[in-house]
Amino acid sequence: MDELADRVRRVASTFEAFLLEPLEGGDDPVADRGSAEPPFPRRAVAPPGVILATSVGGAGGGAALAAAVGVAAATAEPLGSPRPPAVLLVDLDPSPRSRGPTMLASTAARELEGAVRELGARYTAAAARGHLVQLSLAGDDGLDRVAELLAARPPASLVIVHVAERLWSKALDDRRLSARAGLLQADLPSDRALVALAVRELHERGLRAKVAGRALGRVAARRALAGIEPGGATSRRASRWAMSLMPARGPGGGERGQALVTVLGAAVALIFAALVLTAIGGAVTGKARVQRAADLAALSGARSMRDDFDRLFAPARLASGTPNPAHLTKAQYLARAKAAALDAARRNGVSEERVAISFPDAESFSPLRVRARIEAGLDAEDLPGDPTAGGADQEIPVVAHAVAEASPPASSDGAASGMATQASGGGYSGPLAYRQGKPMRPDVAEAFDRMAAAARKAGISLVINSAYRSDAEQAELFAQNPDPTWVAPPGQSLHRCATELDLGPPSAYGWLADNARRFGFLKRYPWEPWHFGFVDGPPPCSEEGNSIGESGDGSSGSSGGLPDFVPEKFRAAILHSAAKWNVSAGLLAAQLMAESNFNPYATSPAGAQGIAQFMPGTAASYGLDDPFDAAQAIDAQAHLMSDLLEQFGSAPLALAAYNAGPGAVAACHCVPPFPETQAYVAKIMGLLDGAGELVAPTLEVRLVE
Repeated sequence: MDELADRVRRVASTFEAFLLEPLEGGDDPVADRGSAEPPFPRRAVAPPGVILATSVGGAGGGAALAAAVGVAAATAEPLGSPRPPAVLLVDLDPSPRSRGPTMLASTAARELEGAVRELGARYTAAAARGHLVQLSLAGDDGLDRVAELLAARPPASLVIVHVAERLWSKALDDRRLSARAGLLQADLPSDRALVALAVRELHERGLRAKVAGRALGRVAARRALAGIEPGGATSRRASRWAMSLMPARGPGGGERGQALVTVLGAAVALIFAALVLTAIGGAVTGKARVQRAADLAALSGARSMRDDFDRLFAPARLASGTPNPAHLTKAQYLARAKAAALDAARRNGVSEERVAISFPDAESFSPLRVRARIEAGLDAEDLPGDPTAGGADQEIPVVAHAVAEASPPASSDGAASGMATQASGGGYSGPLAYRQGKPMRPDVAEAFDRMAAAARKAGISLVINSAYRSDAEQAELFAQNPDPTWVAPPGQSLHRCATELDLGPPSAYGWLADNARRFGFLKRYPWEPWHFGFVDGPPPCSEEGNSIGESGDGSSGSSGGLPDFVPEKFRAAILHSAAKWNVSAGLLAAQLMAESNFNPYATSPAGAQGIAQFMPGTAASYGLDDPFDAAQAIDAQAHLMSDLLEQFGSAPLALAAYNAGPGAVAACHCVPPFPETQAYVAKIMGLLDGAGELVAPTLEVRLVE
C-alpha cells in the first residue's frame, strides 16, 4: 500500500504541474490550431479512418481480403455525400508483382490517385484500380511513410493499411496511425489460438475486429485486387465487414460558450482519474504484455512443430541413396521450434536471455508441446509521474509462462477429424480414399500413388489441390466465383464423380503432360494444365464406379500395398488380416510401428503385451489367447480396429479409442485431451502420411496453459 500511495502522489504532482504550466506565447491554442495549409484540398479537413489488416499464422490472402473490404466501402451508399467515398489501400507487405493503374477506375479513385502522387516521388506508385487507390510501400520505413501520408490528410474517407504479421503489434502501437479497427485473415481452426490473441489485443485497445476464417477464392481475390466487387457471397460478406468496421461519421459542429466550460471541467476530472488509474494499473498492463509475449512464443514454437511434423516421418534418404532434404531429425525439429519461439519473443520486445524454451514431451517419438517461460522486469520509469518521487528507482520483477501444443483437432466434424468415408450429396456415392487430405475414388487413389512414386523418382513432388467435391461444395464454390468460365455450376463439374484431380505445382505440368497417361490419367482440357481425370477405370459417376470396394477407414491399404518400414516377416499377416476385417493394411502397420516397433515380445509398465500391445482384458474379449503370437495379435488388432472404425467413423477417433479406450472418445466424440493419446494419434497419422496411405489431419495449435 505504501508503494501504491507513493505512485499516486507522483501522479498528483504530475497533474499539478500540468494544470499550472503556462501556455507558451499566451495565445489561444485553439485559434492557431490547423493554421498551416495542408497539401491536399480543404475539403479533406477531417483525417481519414484507418483499418489495419494482416494475415495471421500461416494464412495468406490478407491483401485480397483488405481489397475486398475496401471495394465494399467504396461502393457503399454514400451518407450525406453526392458520390461514394474514396478508399486508399496501402500495402506494406506487397507481392513481387507490381499493381499498376487499371483502364477502368472510378472518378473518386482517379482524383485520390492524383492527390497522393502530388506528395512527391515517395508516393508515385499510387494506382487507381477500379474503386480503389492502391499504394505499395516496400521497405523498413513503411509505417513512417504511412504516418506522413495520413498527416497530410488525403481526400479519402477510409485508409486500409495491410501489414505483415511481424509489423502488426508495432502498427497497433503507432499512435500516428490512430487505427480504429483490425481485419484478420486466418486459417481456421488451425490458427484459432493466434486469432484469439489477436482479437483480444484489438479489443483491449478498444478497436473493432473482424476475422475471415478462409481466404478468398482465386477468382474473387483477383477481382478484389483489381478494385472491383468479388461477386456472390464474398461481396455480401465484405459489405457486412465494411459497414461494421468503417468509422462512424456524424455531423460536424457542436455547442460552444458555457458548454465548453462544462466539457473542459469534465475533461480535467477524467484526465486526473485516468492518470491515477494508470499509476495503479501500470504494472498490471506490463504483466499482461509479458504474458502475451510468452503466449506468442509458445504458440510460434507449436506452429513450427505443426508445420514440420510430417518431415519427421519423411525417409532419411531418397531412392537414389542421397540424403532427403525434406527429412528432419528430432533434434532438428526441436531446434527449429525453439528458434521460432525465441524469434516471436524477440519481436515482442523480450530479449533472448530472458526467455527459456523447453519441450515437456521431448522424450516422445514426436514431441508436440512447447513451454515458454519469461523472466522480465518493469522499469519504474515507464510508469506515470516522477520515478524519484516515491523513493528509490527499482525494477519490478514479472514472470510469465505458457504451454502450447500442436495436436489433432478435438472436433470430429468433417475433414478435421479424419474425413467422411462415404461420398454423398450428388454424383459419386461410393467409398472415399484420401491422398494429401483430398477425397477420391479408391482406384483413382491407387493410380495416383503409382504416378506420384514415378514423379518422385524424377525429382518432382506432386501436390493435389482439389479432388472430389459434392454438389453442395460445388454450389458454395460457385457462389464465391459465379463465373462459368472459371467454375462449373453445381451438377456440371466432373469433380462430383471423384475421378478428377487438380494437380500442381506448376513446375510439374510438363512432366504430367508427358507421363500422366501412363498411369490412367488424361488432361481434360487444353487450357487447364492442372486438371487430370482418371479414365482407366469405370466411367465417371457410374454404378460400376460406385461399387468399387474400399476399406472402412477411407484408405486403400487392403488392396495390397504396405509401407516400406514393415518388416518382411509380418507383411503377410498384416495383409491377410487387413483383407479379412476390411481395414487398411497401412493403418495396421503404422499402429504396430507406434505400439511396439514390431517387437512381438514388447511389454509396457501398464501391462500391455505383444506386438499390438493388448491389455489382458481386451485380448480375452477378442479371443486372443497369446498376445505374444504376432499373427494372432495382428488379427485381433484388425478385428478391434474394424469395430472402432465402424463405431466412430474416422481413423483418428478409432486410433484414439484404441489408445485411451472407447469410453473416453464416446464421451466427447473427439480425440481426448490426453497428451499421450494426442501424440499417439498424431504419430500414426504422420506415418501414414509419409507412406502415402492417409494424410494426417492438420494439427491444431492451441494454448493449454
